[in-house]
Amino acid sequence: MTKNKKHQKLFISLLLLLLVGLFAVSHTNSIRSAFAQAIYQTPTPGADGRIIYTVQQDDTCTRVFLLTGVSIEDIIRLNGLDQECSIYQGQPLVIGIVEPASEQATAEATINPMEITPSPTPSPGTAELCVVLFNDIDGTGMRSDDELYLAGGQVSLSNSTGTVSKTGATVGGDPELLLNEDLLCFVEIPEGEYNITMGIPQGYNPTTITNYKLKLKAGNQAVLDFGAQVATNVEVPEESAGGGRNPILGIAGGFFLLGGLGLAIYMWRARKP
Repeated sequence: MTKNKKHQKLFISLLLLLLVGLFAVSHTNSIRSAFAQAIYQTPTPGADGRIIYTVQQDDTCTRVFLLTGVSIEDIIRLNGLDQECSIYQGQPLVIGIVEPASEQATAEATINPMEITPSPTPSPGTAELCVVLFNDIDGTGMRSDDELYLAGGQVSLSNSTGTVSKTGATVGGDPELLLNEDLLCFVEIPEGEYNITMGIPQGYNPTTITNYKLKLKAGNQAVLDFGAQVATNVEVPEESAGGGRNPILGIAGGFFLLGGLGLAIYMWRARKP
């Protein structure tokens, strides 16, 4: 092999290394941006009213703040953390506390059925149950006066013996303007123990339990309400995302650039007389 051909091959190798290195470095930011995307859905408060966020891999307090909107100072205060805000994967973090639901509804539920009162309307030996789904804007699990009913919640009702099975969809609107006959109501159902399940519409997250057990007696009328909140996506800014970066391509690009630089120096020295 002549010296000129050897130099030509070295030059081609140098060019390929430089191209690969530049490609890898230029795509590092786009991949880092992809990893910086995060989806956070509002957690449902527990029976004690605490809202819990579970620490994910590579999470930092800054990233938890960006995802949830809870300040780092509040995260430290609510969880008794040190001033460095040290957290670990799998750690449950308290990010908020709301008033616990009434124990009269259920030990773990945030659902508050309206008081069941006798009514002469249903036939003897039967009861009536209306089910609603409200837009829980503030995420408390308790309907406020300005929170409207949501349509499209898929309700399933069945008794413990398997002799009754009914389904229906919730009605939306202003509760002040809707009468019981406008709502989704199951009428003339036999007294007994019932299991009511709520299917939340797409684009919403539940803020109450979605499965509720209720015992009805003959002559009872009841309204059972469930809560849901609009699901939101939170995008973590690229410069603030602590755990989303992937430096592999950046390192590889740097390696190829160094290799190409080394070959360039070698060729320059080889061509000197």
